[in-house]
Amino acid sequence: MITLSRQLVKQLRGVFRRMLPRSPSKQDQTVQFIGDSDGLRVRLQTRAGAMEYHHAGTTHSEAFAVTLDALSACEGTRPGEQVTLEAGGSDVVLRWEDRSIPRSIIVEPQPTLGAAPALPTQFASNPPRLFTALKDAMETTEQDARRYAINCVQLRGRDGGLVATDGGQILKQSDFDLPWIEDVLVQRSNVLASRDLPADQPVEIGRTENHVVLRIGLWTLWLNIEKSGRFPSTDNVIPDAATATTRFVLNEGDAEYLLGVVPRLPSDDDVHDPVTLDLNGRVAVLAKAVGDSPITQVVLSNSRRTGAELRWQTNRTFLARAVQLGFREVCLHGAESPVVCRDEHRVYVWALLEADKALAPTNNMVSLTSPVSSVATIAQRHRVSAPRRHHQPTERTPSRMSHNRIAATLAGSSPETTNGTARPVAEPNESADQSTSFGSVLHEAEAVKASLREAHSQVGHLIASLKRHRRQSKLMKTTLASIRQLQALDV
Repeated sequence: MITLSRQLVKQLRGVFRRMLPRSPSKQDQTVQFIGDSDGLRVRLQTRAGAMEYHHAGTTHSEAFAVTLDALSACEGTRPGEQVTLEAGGSDVVLRWEDRSIPRSIIVEPQPTLGAAPALPTQFASNPPRLFTALKDAMETTEQDARRYAINCVQLRGRDGGLVATDGGQILKQSDFDLPWIEDVLVQRSNVLASRDLPADQPVEIGRTENHVVLRIGLWTLWLNIEKSGRFPSTDNVIPDAATATTRFVLNEGDAEYLLGVVPRLPSDDDVHDPVTLDLNGRVAVLAKAVGDSPITQVVLSNSRRTGAELRWQTNRTFLARAVQLGFREVCLHGAESPVVCRDEHRVYVWALLEADKALAPTNNMVSLTSPVSSVATIAQRHRVSAPRRHHQPTERTPSRMSHNRIAATLAGSSPETTNGTARPVAEPNESADQSTSFGSVLHEAEAVKASLREAHSQVGHLIASLKRHRRQSKLMKTTLASIRQLQALDV
């Protein structure tokens, strides 16, 4: 008999479901429970890899294999409620209590799985940042690949980098400890997006002949290595930081506002979902629906541009993704060159849409303005902070764009083999613009103070006017009452 909590069953199903291929077979859904002197192991093996949960301890030496769907009936959230798996003749019986009411089901046993895949002889320990980096990289890949293996993430052993692209965007991340020298491709997996995995624990990583293996807390993950695929060269796509002609610095409050507004802006193209960034004077986002409807303008009142004025068009999905990844400075090299965002360990690049289709302001626009930040928020945007994590949106891979200089460059580059040598991608972050000095913060704070003083004065005048009106009203009522009394005396 094997015993575990209903909460753990729910957690196991949540993680294992994300391991399944898009078209799972019956074998992909077999979950094996193994109890022995080392504790409890729960394992799922699929065509995409394998996942195992291991809780150390001592349990009865038994093994059961059931389908993942069979566990749905007995999962739960109440603490203390247990599930037992035991042999019932030729079947497997699952027993549990649901709010003190005994429940049980009989399920057909599945063929037991073989031994777990081999473990590496060497692991390297990394901070929790590697977990987030791998998850973000997986979300940057293409679902289906044709010419190049852009449905994979490239792990560069020589420089400790992670590279992912879908042909329209590139995400490069660096400074990880990978215990191998060559470049390795691992197939896309959604399992790291599971909320049931501990994203705040150190990550151990190693590789075998067929798998890259991760150990995160009580979980071990085997990711299949893609041996025959070719990954495009991405280093020559990213413009040099020194050649940027325009910079767009997004205020933290505006970033939150933008994430809420951008998905709801109108669109005249369901494929590319375009928006225009107007960096002429003030910073604004323009969008338009199909037909003669007016342009909607969103003014980001707390953000700023430095460098040359520019008006550029982009897929809103890429813009939102840059904000969600925590980037607050966007470097531009013209209205058609790829956009670049950088921080200490990451570079994010995406392709723009046709510049000649960018929207221009008109006289009959529908205009929205982001709230003016408080003094505390204004000061916050001038401090260097770690990338923020936002609520993960529903995963969406942008459609391939007809005007895509990243995809065109990748297609024309010399493909790297899986074992090819990669060049380092880390680039120094540029120094902050002088306009972000303390003096500018103080100036903005004084402007806010002046606005509050003016508002206070206006409110004072309004209160005084209301009081005069109230006194005049009382005097009028008193006068009318006196006139009525005099009229009564005359009668």
